[in-house]
Amino acid sequence: MRLWIFLFTLSSLHAAYVGNPASAAIMNTGIFSMQNPFFKGTTGYILDYVENKRYVLSDGNPAADPKFRKFSIHTQNASASLILLERIELYGTAGGSKQNANPINSQDFLVNFHGTYQFSWGTGAKIVLLQWGKTYFCTDVAYFTIPSSPKSFFKFLNRLNLELDMNKQPFRLREWQIAGALASKFYFVTPYVGALYLHSHLHVHSGPDISAIDYYNERKWGLFYGLTLSITGRLHLNFERRVANEFAYGFSTTAVF
Repeated sequence: MRLWIFLFTLSSLHAAYVGNPASAAIMNTGIFSMQNPFFKGTTGYILDYVENKRYVLSDGNPAADPKFRKFSIHTQNASASLILLERIELYGTAGGSKQNANPINSQDFLVNFHGTYQFSWGTGAKIVLLQWGKTYFCTDVAYFTIPSSPKSFFKFLNRLNLELDMNKQPFRLREWQIAGALASKFYFVTPYVGALYLHSHLHVHSGPDISAIDYYNERKWGLFYGLTLSITGRLHLNFERRVANEFAYGFSTTAVF
């Protein structure tokens, strides 16, 4: 166990991995399917790292605010999707996420935090709304959650470093986001850029001495951009960067069937 002290910082919020919102249109050939079929499926792997995120305490929470502000998440998920008419992609992800709290020099409140890999999952849809040749205007709607686990928890301490609550207080993360983007395909390369709106809720469960604590992301809007490489039309590699209101990196591989 390590002793962490949390305080308000100029860090950023977390947003789930987006990926190329035009993937339904650019994945036009599968391993077993012919070009331009009515539907086809994909499977893949997602590696996403969020360096930090920014939360604010919800109104009405108790005065015992642990000043929790800085958080990072490392996620490794498997993905699967169904593409319809090369315009709509319905997808789901499942795997594991690990949370880390970063120390900041402060004397306001002491928190003992422990994080480990735990189950996480998400679902969503990508839709190509308009197309001009090989340029696409598209949207993505997604839900992502990390359910509570007894292996990831808070313990609150006083200034004398004595535990106020002997029980662990696990937490859960739930968030949804909507994104809009432009993507343009040049042979086997498809860059994209867009903006997103995120609603993120971090809930710390109550204990005998400390009641439940709720946090919400302070900054709702973010920017993202990425690049998709298509190999023979059946295997796709995607690299993504999220900036402005967060600092995150993502990588994924996708096979089309």
